[in-house]
Amino acid sequence: MGNNSKKITLAATGDVLLHDRVYKKAKKRGESGYDFSELMNEARPLFEKGDLKIVNQESIIGGVELGLSNYPNFNSPVEIGYLLKEYGVDIVNLANNHILDKGEKGILKSIDNWNEIGLPYVGAYNSLEDQQTLRIFNKNGLRVCFLSYTKRMAGMKIPKGKEYLVDSFEGATVTKIAKFIRSLKAKGLSDVIVVSIHYGKEYHMLPTADQKEITATISDAGADVILGHHPHVLQPPEYIFNSRGTESFAIYSLGNFFSGQKGIYRQIGGYLTIDIEKPSDESPLLKIGKPTMQLTYVDSTDDKTFKLHLLKDVVAEREIIKTHMGDFESQQVYDKITNHLKKWIPEFDVT
Repeated sequence: MGNNSKKITLAATGDVLLHDRVYKKAKKRGESGYDFSELMNEARPLFEKGDLKIVNQESIIGGVELGLSNYPNFNSPVEIGYLLKEYGVDIVNLANNHILDKGEKGILKSIDNWNEIGLPYVGAYNSLEDQQTLRIFNKNGLRVCFLSYTKRMAGMKIPKGKEYLVDSFEGATVTKIAKFIRSLKAKGLSDVIVVSIHYGKEYHMLPTADQKEITATISDAGADVILGHHPHVLQPPEYIFNSRGTESFAIYSLGNFFSGQKGIYRQIGGYLTIDIEKPSDESPLLKIGKPTMQLTYVDSTDDKTFKLHLLKDVVAEREIIKTHMGDFESQQVYDKITNHLKKWIPEFDVT
């Protein structure tokens, strides 16, 4: 690193999506409230790595007041938010196809709760002013701006005149996102632009042509890191070389991190880190590299504990992983997902 080089490690996870079978396991015995710390305890050390950490909170946290609920219209206990805050998460991503599961009321209640917790959010907002307030963090001398958009809305309509509630886009409006990113770059308000984007097809292990096209467009506009969500499985990352002569890092799907979904590769998630360095004040070009991922596994079909484990520990402990789809040899699963994730970046450090 040069004398005036500035560097951060960005960390990100996929979906925290709380099915009723998960939050029922977190119910406190003999008293009101929920406690997810035991279920997620194995993840705690992962969050020690990274200067800025973003988690995709897939279900709203309207809490018991709004009535907790399961698929297809999720509403989760607020306690999950307090745990993420305790883990040192810096910002949660909210733009997804479940954000309107409880309508406008759900968004507003959820945001009230995030504000009470003291955890910044991006992708859904309680006012136009909130939406227009950029989420910029100053870390190690680098200004990092987080943006978030969803292409999927699960058929839900944003109330007319209240488009500020969710950052969403359909088809051609990806050019609007690109235009906004270009204007951000031109204004020089941040050194790094991180875009979370909800797109693609559920359960597809590889990105669709649409995902690739959208990603290339926003890379070309100036996004430095692109974090994909929606498919509920891990899709491989790649570096995107664009017409500006720079490279973006994109992971097309970060899969599920903590959820009650069943299916071997829906139960495997990961904690991603990536180094971002600005070599000098004179050089606007960033160096983005050293991606790593620690794989996780949620026991939703084996012991039905819904506990999160490190996948390598599961492999060390059991030869066979039993699921509702049959039995899988754990080492084989580990090797397959590891090779899959290295498809476009062979040096991707996956453990």
